Amino acid sequence: MPASRFSLLLLEPGEIYFEDFSVTYTCSTQDSSIPSQRGRLRLCSKSAMFEPADAKYPILKISLSYCSSVSKEEDSIAIQCNQLTEMLANNIMAPYVFLKKTFILKFTFHYATSEECLYRLSQLHRASTLPPKEQQEMMEAIIHSRHARVQFDPCWLEDLHETVQFEAKVIQVSPLVSNPGRVVVTSARLYYQPYNCEPWPVMKIRLASDIERVARRRYLLQNSALEIYCKEHCSPKYLFLALDSTSLCDELFKRLESNNKPNIGLDVATLQWQHGILSNYDYLLFLNSAADRSFNDLTQYPVFPWVVKDFISANLDLEDPSIYRDLSLPIGALNPNRLKQLLERFNDMPEPRFLYGSHYMAPGFVLFYLARKYPQLVLCLHGGRFDHPDRMFNSLQQTWQNVMNGAADYKELVPEFYDGEGEFLVNYLDINFGHRSSDGRPVQDVELPPWAKSPQELIMKLRQALESEHVSKKLHLWIDLIFGHLQRGTKAVEARNLFHPLCYEGSVDLCTVIDPVTRLMYEIQILEFGQIPRQLFTKPHPARFAGLIPTPLPLMTSPDLQNGSREEEDGVENRTRSWSRSRLCDLHIHTVFHGHKKSVTGLAFYSQNDDVQAVSVSLDGFIKVYKLRNRTQVLSVNPIESNPLTACLCLPESNALLLGTLQNEVALYQIDCCRLDNVATVHDDNVTALGIGKDEKDGNVILASGSSDCNVKLWRVHRTCSSSHFRFRPTTDLIAELEHDSSVVSLDFHPGGLKLATGTKEGQVLLWEVPTGLPLDALPGHMNEVSAVKFSPDGSKLVTVGHDGLLQVFQVDIDPPQIVAKSEEMVADDKREDFRCLAWDGLSILLGTARGEMLIFDLVAFKVVRRVQAHAPGALTCIAVAPIVDDLVVVTAGQDGRVCLWGSDAIIP
Repeated sequence: MPASRFSLLLLEPGEIYFEDFSVTYTCSTQDSSIPSQRGRLRLCSKSAMFEPADAKYPILKISLSYCSSVSKEEDSIAIQCNQLTEMLANNIMAPYVFLKKTFILKFTFHYATSEECLYRLSQLHRASTLPPKEQQEMMEAIIHSRHARVQFDPCWLEDLHETVQFEAKVIQVSPLVSNPGRVVVTSARLYYQPYNCEPWPVMKIRLASDIERVARRRYLLQNSALEIYCKEHCSPKYLFLALDSTSLCDELFKRLESNNKPNIGLDVATLQWQHGILSNYDYLLFLNSAADRSFNDLTQYPVFPWVVKDFISANLDLEDPSIYRDLSLPIGALNPNRLKQLLERFNDMPEPRFLYGSHYMAPGFVLFYLARKYPQLVLCLHGGRFDHPDRMFNSLQQTWQNVMNGAADYKELVPEFYDGEGEFLVNYLDINFGHRSSDGRPVQDVELPPWAKSPQELIMKLRQALESEHVSKKLHLWIDLIFGHLQRGTKAVEARNLFHPLCYEGSVDLCTVIDPVTRLMYEIQILEFGQIPRQLFTKPHPARFAGLIPTPLPLMTSPDLQNGSREEEDGVENRTRSWSRSRLCDLHIHTVFHGHKKSVTGLAFYSQNDDVQAVSVSLDGFIKVYKLRNRTQVLSVNPIESNPLTACLCLPESNALLLGTLQNEVALYQIDCCRLDNVATVHDDNVTALGIGKDEKDGNVILASGSSDCNVKLWRVHRTCSSSHFRFRPTTDLIAELEHDSSVVSLDFHPGGLKLATGTKEGQVLLWEVPTGLPLDALPGHMNEVSAVKFSPDGSKLVTVGHDGLLQVFQVDIDPPQIVAKSEEMVADDKREDFRCLAWDGLSILLGTARGEMLIFDLVAFKVVRRVQAHAPGALTCIAVAPIVDDLVVVTAGQDGRVCLWGSDAIIP
């Protein structure tokens, strides 16, 4: 069944989605863009939406305020309206189409009765016709009535012995979406149940093992929210919950506090920053979080300063003080002429007075910068339209000039300008944002300053500027303005730093506002205008100690891209042999390659002229090839520009390399001629694992691709007329689709090609029949992410390891499979092991851990016989044994970007 195109971002701000019905739609209007069609009718507080099953047809939104009648006709309901909105035709992100004419839409129900839907829809339609105050009161009554009838279902409890200890109504907050639901805390878990079951019926978080930390947050300037950060194996990783009152929030926090990972205090963080332990970037992120700024709440998005003001020079000299912005002044005070006009207005203004009628960070400003990355959020914020092309973020120089000279433009920057790959500067999705009036050019990528040749170089240089000695000496002055003693009161006036009163915490207590229209007005202003961060310091912030400016660390990608692990993926024909235990214990490092700038995500081998060569791929997007015999790197190529690679394998008896990417793609790359044959989007989320097998019936190669979209897909890969080359056509070569309950993170083919093993993020291990894709068995044991699964060379056994420190061996040549060996959770230095990858020969296992160690595990003695630090900092993500008959050559790679060759004798000199 195709994935639904519906999301809560299609609703108006403040609108509530209730439920959906399976229907058949017909329209009496002759030129309707949708013929009779099955789909889902979705009821919302201000609209009804029809989502056709066929994605080539648009979603239809019927605003109830434009409806003239809602009636019953036989076994259907008919809606007459004078405006219809079309969205996401062909599932393409584009401005909505508003059709203004009379439509009569009929819906026939498949399972529910038309009377059931008619009563609910008529209620909502009646509310839409009332004056604002009565409309708001009736809508609140409808919402309260519907939500009060939704109770937490005890069937969701995982354990019969769980007891409910806390239950309350909450709002789940995500960018531009506030979704009501219910939170329940038991003796073992936290459950969040959205009333509308969107995007899932219930979210379950284990108190003891899933929670990383819990942070207090504000919502609508009230101290009534929490943000729960979950560990990397969880999905989603964050849960932002707003409660009805501070007291309820306090009680929930106490329930979760015992599972909360302690965080360093503000004083400690400041001392670490002063002494150069924390970088400027990390310290600003810490301050934003401490001041209730969250990436999940666009109204309180983290704020970072402009530090560079030179966007026209050919070169950026970081030693030149003239290129830097004055950090002692707010943006609005940088232009003396503009400040003079603002002060004149301020002096003539009645109380309450303010200098700036616009904020430095609000949802509109966040999406001004990030429109190319999150166009769906822009459409939501602007009622289905993109901003005028001339007002979009078209160039840094133009934006800086507007910030300096605009009458009401005082915006600062977002963290994305100092971290990551700069993807928000590129129109990767090829969205049609319109054409500029000045020269008719379409809005495409952001124009970069002359000193930056690519988005990556721009981010790197801005980060270097942020970490420079000049900025480090002055940054405490900007902190005083945003988080400190110059934030409010008379000192803010003196510092020319005073904003509208509704931007400040404590300016209004929404709990005391009785009138629903007045409360709604306050809420809209707070949500859309911008909010001053929580004040962290009441005295001048200390400066950084001189001479302790740290060297900027390599740029990191977002955490969800950073912590992945991959098992060995070896496309060369497997040569059954056992590794000598003495050779394993004699393994020592021969060569270290420092070629990758980010975590290595895959290793493979291929033969060229009887010379085995190793291949590594990384989140930096590069493929690197190494000759094992003479320990040299022979190739470094970025085949898919700006696309991180997540997995690789070599096709048998060829130089063809299959690649998985973070952009949901599989690519075929010919190493011998450095040619990218094709790139195809094959999943709805990033590709996490690849495997290669063989169809015993026709001899065709079978590819398995695993993904975070909870699916594994089986494909036929055809050999071309040239026996060393292959052809892969996703549109015609799909064999089967294997659905899972959570993200697939590991897989491996049986040597005979008739079985496939898969491991998931939530601890499932499943066996499947190939090529039919029929499920065979579910293997129990893991409670956490299964980072690697691997069949023994003879196919009789399967070993699995996971983030829970568990190692299991199953006998899989019997029916049903049985567990033959199982370790308890392994512990080292009083910490549970966290396994990330493995390789084995049936008797001995090589394991990679999250701490960068390589473990040699003897299955006969069933214990670790050697432990060696292989990579640091970060995890050992990939481990593989080269298919060399004469000797044992091990290749490891890690999050540190290094590739290491290990050997025991002369095959590697």
